[in-house]
Amino acid sequence: MQRIAAHLPAAGCRVSIVSLDTLTEQEQGRALAELRPDLLHGFHAFHAGPVAEHHARMLKIPYLVTITGSDLFSAPMCEHPQTRRAVANASAITCFDDLIAERFVAAFPDAAEKTVVIPQGVSLLPEAAATDNASYRPPGATQGSRHFVILLPAAIRPAKGILEALEALAPLADVTPTLRFVIAGGDLDAAYGTQIREYARHRHWVNLLGDVPHHLMGTLYTAADLVLNSSRFEGGMPNALLEAMAQGKLVVARDIAGNRSLIRHGETGWFFSTAEELRTIIAQVHTHQEHWAAIGKAARDFVRKNFPPEQEARQLSTLYGALTQLQ
Repeated sequence: MQRIAAHLPAAGCRVSIVSLDTLTEQEQGRALAELRPDLLHGFHAFHAGPVAEHHARMLKIPYLVTITGSDLFSAPMCEHPQTRRAVANASAITCFDDLIAERFVAAFPDAAEKTVVIPQGVSLLPEAAATDNASYRPPGATQGSRHFVILLPAAIRPAKGILEALEALAPLADVTPTLRFVIAGGDLDAAYGTQIREYARHRHWVNLLGDVPHHLMGTLYTAADLVLNSSRFEGGMPNALLEAMAQGKLVVARDIAGNRSLIRHGETGWFFSTAEELRTIIAQVHTHQEHWAAIGKAARDFVRKNFPPEQEARQLSTLYGALTQLQ
């Protein structure tokens, strides 16, 4: 959302972000009354959709909803009456890619005509972040003893498949002393977070960094040898993979719809479906790192060419204009 908000002004929009995490419904209402927006844009049909629907009705303005992942792939969220109502009353629905849009329309056929695909953009992270904050550099990423660092940037929750990835790579870690698995993300599921920490407690090769400020993620991408996505589902092109690829990093991702919309297997990254496939790919990359450098370069060129944030902002601005003119 911060990326989108940063580029929309150049496309002619005045933007304000209203947090659903820190403001009560009354505080949201007061903030919106002062801002007097022309429309509302909710990210996530279950969490933000009903809120956007409520405030838009109060303000008598249109609203749209972006499908982000669990609002489509989690049955309790997707089928919840509040989600259904938010989708039904929205002026438009946006999805990040065609595969997600197809699945969405299959679940919400009445919303087909108002569903729009707007690919995500990717912003290059500040170069300074890669050098100025050694505290966010994983163990072994500095000069001297050279470790092979796998970075998994994700909030800790079951949908991210973190525990499965750890268990899949444990046999490889047993025979690869240099392997390090770094998780950058805070807990979104307390019980699952406890599981991950308990698993990591007696395994020196697993490092938990917790929440990392976004502007410092460049440090981790630079230090990593490989960036992993083990999600069970994604609502579109994962932002972390886009950022890693834009920086020229080799990415390995679970073979799911959201990842397939971004990665070309063997050309801009690698897919895995089973634990054995994941171990095999990681072992090959570890053994022949120079051989895979060309794939990282191809990923960088592909992402920078096809997913500029300015294009995303222009498409959203055009959609906003069309929706406000309908009022």
